[in-house]
Amino acid sequence: MASFEQDFYLENPTRWQAFRRDVRLLLMLMRYALLWLTRGVAVRRAYKKAQASGKPVALESLIDE
Repeated sequence: MASFEQDFYLENPTRWQAFRRDVRLLLMLMRYALLWLTRGVAVRRAYKKAQASGKPVALESLIDE
């Protein structure tokens, strides 16, 4: 996996290159937001349920679904 700098840093970009970079960055952020909304909600619900029952939560089973 490439680093953030390798993916998004441009030296003296043209307007088109900067626009393409910004669109890629926006798409990446949207992916993370969607991940947070879907998997994050499932993890938080499982955590609350586990806290109430006193049993541990297996995060691997929630994330790998």
